Amino acid sequence: MSQWLVLPGVDAAATARFADLDAVFALEGEIVAKDSTTRTVRVEVNGRRYYVKRYHGLGKKPLKRLLAKPRVQLEWENLQRFADWGIPTARLVAYGLESQGGRFVRGALITAEIPDTTDLGKLARSHDPRLKSQSWRNGVSAQVADIARRMHGRRFVHGDLKWRNLLVDTAGKVFLIDCPSGGFWWPPFLQYRIVKDLACLDKVAKRQLSRTQRLRFYLDYAQKKRLDDADKRRIRQIAGFFAGRDEAQESAESLRAGGRRLLVPSTIALDDGRELVVERWLRILPGKRLTGIGNWNGQTVLAKLFIAARGSERHWLRECRGIDSLNRHGLPTAQRLAAGRLEGAGHFVLTEYLQGARAPGATAAGDLEGVFGVVGRMHAQGILQEDVHLGNFLLGKDKLYVIDGDAIRPAGSDRERLDNLALLFAQLPQAACSGMLPGLLAAYRKANPHLDVDAAQLKAAIVRAREARLADYLDKCLRDCSLFKVAKRADRFFSLVRDEADFLAPLIADPDAWLEQGIPIKRGRTATLALVELNGRRLVIKRYNIKGAGHALSRAWRPSRAWHAWIEAHRLRFLGIATPRPLALIEHRLGPLRGRAWLITEYCEGPHLQARLAEHAESGAPAKVKEAVRTLFARLAAERLSHGDLKATNFLCCGDELVVLDLDAMRRHDREAAWRKAWQKDRARFLHNWPEGSILQREMDSALPPA
Repeated sequence: MSQWLVLPGVDAAATARFADLDAVFALEGEIVAKDSTTRTVRVEVNGRRYYVKRYHGLGKKPLKRLLAKPRVQLEWENLQRFADWGIPTARLVAYGLESQGGRFVRGALITAEIPDTTDLGKLARSHDPRLKSQSWRNGVSAQVADIARRMHGRRFVHGDLKWRNLLVDTAGKVFLIDCPSGGFWWPPFLQYRIVKDLACLDKVAKRQLSRTQRLRFYLDYAQKKRLDDADKRRIRQIAGFFAGRDEAQESAESLRAGGRRLLVPSTIALDDGRELVVERWLRILPGKRLTGIGNWNGQTVLAKLFIAARGSERHWLRECRGIDSLNRHGLPTAQRLAAGRLEGAGHFVLTEYLQGARAPGATAAGDLEGVFGVVGRMHAQGILQEDVHLGNFLLGKDKLYVIDGDAIRPAGSDRERLDNLALLFAQLPQAACSGMLPGLLAAYRKANPHLDVDAAQLKAAIVRAREARLADYLDKCLRDCSLFKVAKRADRFFSLVRDEADFLAPLIADPDAWLEQGIPIKRGRTATLALVELNGRRLVIKRYNIKGAGHALSRAWRPSRAWHAWIEAHRLRFLGIATPRPLALIEHRLGPLRGRAWLITEYCEGPHLQARLAEHAESGAPAKVKEAVRTLFARLAAERLSHGDLKATNFLCCGDELVVLDLDAMRRHDREAAWRKAWQKDRARFLHNWPEGSILQREMDSALPPA
C-alpha cells in the first residue's frame, strides 16, 4: 500500500517532479545529510530549492520500529503541529509512505527551503560575529525560549533540540526543523524530557554564552524575573544532564565507540586547547584511524586521527617521520601544520588540504609516467612507500604530491625496491599494463638509473603482487571493511558494496518482494531471476532456490551458489574480464545452516551470444564477435578459469566484448592438469551450442584455445 500527497499551493513544475514516491526516490541532487535509514538531498525546481528527506528500512531497532509509527510519519505530523502552534518552521510540500503487509518499506517528506538561513550550530563553529552582538543574541535567545515554551506547554518535547536544528535568517528570525523524535509525554516522564531538551540547547550555549546570558534564556523560557527553588533544582539538572558524556567535543574514546557511524560535523578537542571541526569524513577504519576534511585555526585542513587504544602512538610517529622524510628528500607532499595528542589515548596530524587535487588516472600514460618518476626518485634516495598505490599520489597545482607518510620507510636491498616497483605495476589494469610497461619503466629508470631491473624478475614480481592483491580483495568482499558492508546474524548473512548500501537498503530488506514485482527473466526450480528498477537504475535479482528437503540438507553445510557467484564476479572484474557488477549477496541462515540465497547485480543491456549469431548461421560470425570470443577465452585460459556451464545464453554481446553470466560453477584451478580437464568439458559444451559441422561451430572452434 502506498500513500502520497502533494499539498496545495505547490507550483506545477514542482508538483510534476514530486508526483509520487517512485519519482521522489529517483530524484538526484546535492546530498546534505545521510545515515543508516535516511538520506536528505537538495533539489532545485524553477529556481526554488527543496529538501527531500527519504526514509527506508527499519533501522538499528527493527522490532521497536515495526511496532511504532514510522519516523517519516512522525516528522511530517510534527511539522504540521509546529505550523498550527505558530512555531516558525519549514513549509511542508509533500509527504507519504509505502508499506507492505502492514510493514513500513519506505517514505519521504519534502520541505521548501527557508531562504538565507544558517543553523545556529554552524554559526557557533565558525565563530560568527553575530554571536558577539548583544541585540542580535538577545533577540534570537528570546525566540528560542518562546519556541521551547510553546512546545513544552503542550506536553510536547522535541527529542533533539540542538543548535543545528535551529535556523536563523538574515533578519534574525528563528525556525525549528527536523523533528522525527518528538512526541507527547505525561508526568513524571515529561519533566525528564523537558530537562533533556533544555540540556541539549545548553551543551553548546555553555561554550558560546556567559552564565548571565544562559540565565537570561531560562528566565525568558520560564517567563519569570526571579528564580524560585524549583527553578534552581531544574537548572542544576540541566547543567549536569550530560556530565561525563558531553557530546559537544569528541575524544579518541568516543570516536572509537562510534565505529563507522560518526557524525559530521564533529568537534574534536586538541591538546593545545584549540578545536578541530571535521566537516566530512573521507575514510574510516573503525577504532583505528580516521581521515577527514575539517576546519582548524580558521583554515581548511586534512586531518588524520589515530584513535586505537593500543598502537596509535606508533602510527602517529611513523606519519610524522614519513612527512619529514619526504620534505628532507625534496619530494612534494602536503605540509604538516600541527600534530599532537587527543583526549582518550589518541593522536592527530593536520596537513594542508590540497584543494582540487586528483588521483592519477590508472590508464593515463602522462599521469603514470610522473608517478613512476617520483617512485624512482624515492628509491634513488633510499626511501620507499610500503603500500604504494595510485591513491597515495595527488596531482594538483602543477605538482605530483606524495601522501600517506605512515607508509614511508627506508629502502633496504635492491630486491625490496624491485618488489615495491612491481607492486606499483600491479595496481594498473592487467590489459593495459603490458602495453605501458616499457614507457613507465623508462620513466622510472630515468629517475633511478642505479637499480638494475631484470625484465623476467620484474614480471614474476608483478604476478606475485597481483595475486596477493587479488587474494586480499576477495577476502574483503566477505568481511566488513571500507569497501564492503557485511553483517552476519543468526538468520541472515549479507555482503554488499558499501557505497551502494543506502541505495540497496529496500532490496536487502525484502528481496523476494522485489523479485515478485519485477519483470521475470527466468522462473525455474533451480533459480529465479527478475529485472527490477530502483531509483531509475535497473538491477537483476537472482534467487537460488531450494528444491526440496534432500536438496536443502545437501546445501545446508556448504557455501551457497550465490556465495560462489559473488566471489567469482569480483574475481573477474578485478582481472578486467567483463561481468555485470555484483552489488549484494544475501543468504538465509539458521545458525550455521544455509538456505536460500540471492545475488543482486547491475543489469547489462545486449543480446546473448546465441541470439546475436542466429542471423549469421549461413554467412559466419562477424569479425568483432569472433575477436571477442578469442580475447575472452584467452584471458580465461591465462587465469586457469573454468566456467562450468558454457551455454551461449550465458554470454551477452555488449559493444565489442562479451559479458560473462551465471558464475556459480566457475572455478580457478591451481594446477594446469586440473584446468585442462575442466577446459575440455567447457570447450565441448560451448561448441555444442551450434550444429555439428556448421560454419559457426568451425569458427568458434578456431577461436578457442586448444583442448
